Amino acid sequence: MQLTNGDEGLRFLSYLTLFLVAASLYLFSSYLHYILVAAVLALCTSHGFSALTRLFEQHALPVYIKKRSHILASTLLTLFFLCLIFAPLVYFLSETYTQMSGVDLEHIKKVTMDMVDKVVAYTDSIPVLHNFLEKLKTEGSSMLAGVSMEALYKTVNGVASGAGGLVVQIAWILIFYFLFNLYGKQILVFAARVMPTSLEHEKYLYRECTGTVAVVFYGTLFNMMAQGITFAILMAFIGDYNAFYLGVLAGFCSVIPLVGAALVYLPVVALELFASNYMNVVVILIVVWGVMGFFIDNILRMIFIGYLKRIFGFEYTMNEILILLSILAGIASFGFWGLIIGPSVIALTLAAANLYSSQTTHTGFPEK
Repeated sequence: MQLTNGDEGLRFLSYLTLFLVAASLYLFSSYLHYILVAAVLALCTSHGFSALTRLFEQHALPVYIKKRSHILASTLLTLFFLCLIFAPLVYFLSETYTQMSGVDLEHIKKVTMDMVDKVVAYTDSIPVLHNFLEKLKTEGSSMLAGVSMEALYKTVNGVASGAGGLVVQIAWILIFYFLFNLYGKQILVFAARVMPTSLEHEKYLYRECTGTVAVVFYGTLFNMMAQGITFAILMAFIGDYNAFYLGVLAGFCSVIPLVGAALVYLPVVALELFASNYMNVVVILIVVWGVMGFFIDNILRMIFIGYLKRIFGFEYTMNEILILLSILAGIASFGFWGLIIGPSVIALTLAAANLYSSQTTHTGFPEK
């Protein structure tokens, strides 16, 4: 069949578009990570953005505010994330540098070895375990003896440099996040025109993706804030600790699957055991296991998500176990931001597979 001039022109435009898209991706290759995270983050908060826009448009406000409802909503959401993520991170870095300036490395070595001695002493009645711990103690002593303040500072500086890079990432992500909120509707309309699918299918893909990532994002955000505040209050009650600093650290650590805030409260428990404050240890374990680990993570979080679902009306059909696995895989592939990228990719994959399955004729397995 011979192609007409119109068909040839359409084919040329298709090849040209693909080439230019590839060239654009190469041009923005250094920013693709930030763009992807910002796009997913904008999908997470799309329900909140729509609610804010309606709020500015429906109330008795001046006309110039109603006309700029999208700009105001985008600015407010960006400032919200700036205060929620950027400010605590900057505080954590500055406070860590302050704390490091007063570190007595020799005292830390002494306290560590005293704690090890107590643990070894508790195992006198178990010869096999006692001998094993004695061997570990000997090896650990030689390792601690070789640790210098210079090496410690180099390690901390390396961590701080990585965190400083995270600050730059957050800055770029917030810039693109603002732009996606501001021009999100135009981007979605253009994408809908380009995609060779029906409007119903496009709405289904959008609904599944936004619903899943919204559940993960809002649930994680609530969990991070609730656990951080709870642990800060607990440390203020225990005393002799920088409660706000440890609360911020516990909040950030709570987003790490499986481990969570244990990275913060286990060293505190060890210090309290060393000081023979057994009642404090009991209180800490009750709060972190009963309140933070069970009540907040499993009950309050689900109540909060259910409340948001009633307000915003987002839905999701993705299995909770699959969500957890996608979070773990996302973190392994993309780092911290894989927390929301992983579930969004899997949600889109499942939604596309469901659409494909609904459009094909199933004939079953061929008979032998």
